[in-house]
Amino acid sequence: MGPDEVMKYLGYLAVKRQVAINTQKIALNAIAFLYNQFHEMPLGDLNFTFASRPRRLPEVLNSSEVGAILRVMKGRDKLIFSLLFGSGLRITECLRLRGKYLNFSQGTLTVRDGKGGKDRVTILNPTLRPAIEVAIPSGIVLPLNYLKVVVTSALFRSCWAIVM
Repeated sequence: MGPDEVMKYLGYLAVKRQVAINTQKIALNAIAFLYNQFHEMPLGDLNFTFASRPRRLPEVLNSSEVGAILRVMKGRDKLIFSLLFGSGLRITECLRLRGKYLNFSQGTLTVRDGKGGKDRVTILNPTLRPAIEVAIPSGIVLPLNYLKVVVTSALFRSCWAIVM
């Protein structure tokens, strides 16, 4: 087995097994170590180019899909999902939201201690005002873990209802 076979093997890893670039590098280093230390036959420069897997774009819902989900949802779950979609909030940001962070006159809401521990200001959909005004006095105060389960299960139920 020589440099040609090593190149074929690394190509096999990239094409057939579809391994990550770092896996190819580890395999190459292991084979080079084997040849250098035990066979005392350095492989030399293989002029091998590593496979590059294109970055995977995240899958997002389009407006009509979000609308279909919102039509199925009700109450608190609909408000939470509307804030997630309409204001671009992350789940934890939405669940930490307090009434004093909302500014209806300017149509903004302030996210405290968001990603990276930073504060940011984002838009607040004016059509959500009635639902928010109903929710604030009732005080949607639940443990964070419970709300995460509610949000994800509500999304799952809604998506399932649309598919059915």
